[in-house]
Amino acid sequence: MLGTIVGVSGVRGEVKIRPSRIGEDTLRAGLEVRLQFNDARPQQSMRIARVRRHKAQVIAALAEIGGVEDAQRAVGATVAIERDDVRLAPNEYFDEDLVGCELVQDGRRVGVVAAVRHYPAQDVLELEGGALVPMVGAFIRGIDVGARVVDVELPPGLVEGEPEKG
Repeated sequence: MLGTIVGVSGVRGEVKIRPSRIGEDTLRAGLEVRLQFNDARPQQSMRIARVRRHKAQVIAALAEIGGVEDAQRAVGATVAIERDDVRLAPNEYFDEDLVGCELVQDGRRVGVVAAVRHYPAQDVLELEGGALVPMVGAFIRGIDVGARVVDVELPPGLVEGEPEKG
């Protein structure tokens, strides 16, 4: 998911998109996207003709949208692309690839990732049971998505139930 169409911009039928984290880097002119609707309407393939940033939103002209009325009908749609079309930078991961991974410290299981939370300061792994582990270099030694393992070095007491060292 690259974002959600949240409104119409101007009189030419451009749409306002509230981008996801991946969408911030991926939305660009020439990109083929799918609009997915929450109602019975079928998804539609469209091409982004122009794109510009405005505050926390992306303003996009979609080649297949001819005017304000068409753009208004697209409000609420999710903008998506195929997973294989997303270019991840080194050490970037899809949230769904991290969910279910085991956190391991010095060969012992610390917990299992239940969700990934995105906060302004950094992303956080939420473990089953509710413990939060910031995704920062000081705590995350490495991630092996194929093996479903996140190797960590956590300070004592960060995860509830972990024995205090000392």
